[in-house]
Amino acid sequence: MTFVHEETVRFRDLDSMGHMNNAVYATFLEQARLAFLSQHGAHVQNMILARLEIDFRSPVELGETIAIAVKPTRVGTKSFDLEYVLRADERVVAEARTVLVAYDYAEARSVEIPDEWKERLAA
Repeated sequence: MTFVHEETVRFRDLDSMGHMNNAVYATFLEQARLAFLSQHGAHVQNMILARLEIDFRSPVELGETIAIAVKPTRVGTKSFDLEYVLRADERVVAEARTVLVAYDYAEARSVEIPDEWKERLAA
């Protein structure tokens, strides 16, 4: 199952070279991740981003629309992985991976992913 979220590069997203700043990729991934998780009924306030890896492939410029494909690749007991492919038209501009951990903020500890989430992520 692959989910796609789109973001458009704004002027404020650019660096001094006129390319999308590297930090903005993380923001675009976050927006795609939140949209993906919300659609699948996960409560984003109950998880922590434990790891983020980004491989940059091609510069992105003002006005380009970035399609961010998101898919789960691993579902464990307390954490799961999402992989992303970011494209401007057919050009791959970046690939990324995140690890998210189910977390109980009141207890300040990781917890098991609810079975309902596991089923939806594995679908």
